Amino acid sequence: MPTRKSMLNRAIGAITVLMVALAAGAAWCVLQLIVRLDMIGLAPVVAALVAWMSRRYGFAQRWSGALLAAFATAVACTYAQLLLAAATVAAFLGESMRSTLMKIGFDMAKSVAWANLSQFHVGMLVAAIFLSAWLVMRGKPVAVVT
Repeated sequence: MPTRKSMLNRAIGAITVLMVALAAGAAWCVLQLIVRLDMIGLAPVVAALVAWMSRRYGFAQRWSGALLAAFATAVACTYAQLLLAAATVAAFLGESMRSTLMKIGFDMAKSVAWANLSQFHVGMLVAAIFLSAWLVMRGKPVAVVT
């Protein structure tokens, strides 16, 4: 049976992986807004970052780690697309992103994000999710952060 300390370390590791995923999604959005090009190619980079963090926090070669990495990658990609949708609406309305986020709500952001995705985008996002899970499951475990 796992000790209380190891369960706490796993919980902190899972929370850290999710926070890194959110930060990666926000960075993806900012980078895309700065360069004004489609940056869907960052999806595998985000997946690799999430997988690396999952492995560093002791989830290497575990199904729980693969599921965590896949979920965190999906969260990062979704977060980036929702922020980009809010930025698109903000540009159309001529308002700040903060005020737009408060006005449009989740349903409209989701609809705009979905409308902006092509089949290639969806394929890249799905491939990134599977890539993160695969990267966690492969190879030898790395040194664990304690």
